[in-house]
Amino acid sequence: MALRNSESEYLVNTRHLRPHIIRYTDPLVWYTFFFFLLASLILLGFQLTIPEDCTLTTIRIRQEQSIHQSAYTTDAVITFYANRTDANVNDYTWNFNDSSQVVTGSPVYHIFHHPGHYTVTLSHNSCSWTKDIIITPPVEKAAAPSPVIWPVIEGPATVFAGSPVTFRNKTPGAISWQWQLVQDNVVSYTQATFTCTFTTPGEKIVSLMINGDTAHLVTKKITVYPARAVPSKEKQRVLPLPPPPVIPAMPPPILPTVAEAPPISADDFRSLLVQVINKEKSTADFLPYLCNNLAISVTLNDKETAAFSHFCARIYGKKKLHITKVYLLKDDHGCVTAIRITYDRKKLLGIF
Repeated sequence: MALRNSESEYLVNTRHLRPHIIRYTDPLVWYTFFFFLLASLILLGFQLTIPEDCTLTTIRIRQEQSIHQSAYTTDAVITFYANRTDANVNDYTWNFNDSSQVVTGSPVYHIFHHPGHYTVTLSHNSCSWTKDIIITPPVEKAAAPSPVIWPVIEGPATVFAGSPVTFRNKTPGAISWQWQLVQDNVVSYTQATFTCTFTTPGEKIVSLMINGDTAHLVTKKITVYPARAVPSKEKQRVLPLPPPPVIPAMPPPILPTVAEAPPISADDFRSLLVQVINKEKSTADFLPYLCNNLAISVTLNDKETAAFSHFCARIYGKKKLHITKVYLLKDDHGCVTAIRITYDRKKLLGIF
């Protein structure tokens, strides 16, 4: 049996084999290895130094409860998107500038609890994007106007003089009645039902107004015939009443229509304000766009508010005034209902 080599002898033989491996390896193998290593390092450096194209991303906003996309309301959920499809948007950060925490991802959901002007900032690596939005209190929908109910005078249209007659009214929602009976003298009644006696024959007028509203005033013509003679006991004859006159039906009321305001952009509205500063326009030129409401609120630099007519009077002829931005809030008919204006504070010293 052959004796085993010692451990030290095995290590010595291994060291002698390494130069032979390097010497007999094809150089092309080493060239290929170093080529791919160098190409990988160059590609990695290129990826680390290439700048991100910030123009490929935009901010998109959606609010399900909002009808107009130019303004949003308080306590409503607003969805914010990083509008980019060729990159991972999960590491994008959002800052809403309302003392809330910074959030990441896309889409994100946010609620503003106070009205005002906010600048939303989206950030990723060295890029950042901003979008200005206006938060307003929720507009309460006006209750639908109740249909006009015309009161009806219940009672006969023909009577005999000296005979009592009763008139009544049962209009729903009526709480007060004002009757006037025009005969020899004017007699008034204030109950839903009254009984009277006409003393002389002829055409009489009974008028009724409910709830003190002249829009709910109706009249009824009463034909009074001469008093019937008292027949003797021997011969009594009942005189027939003449047929009642035909009363034409009252046409239904015509409801007013709401006019649409002419369209105007925020830049055109700013141009009109500049013409007011230069004494070329007046407050009356804004009436079509405000739907004849000069008392709408104007917010100045998110701090001061004033009525629009008062604001125009203050800036008239103030040529040092520099208006930088105008934001408009409109209703369903295009009428401007609120205005936000920003201006240069330095140029306004001594004016406001």
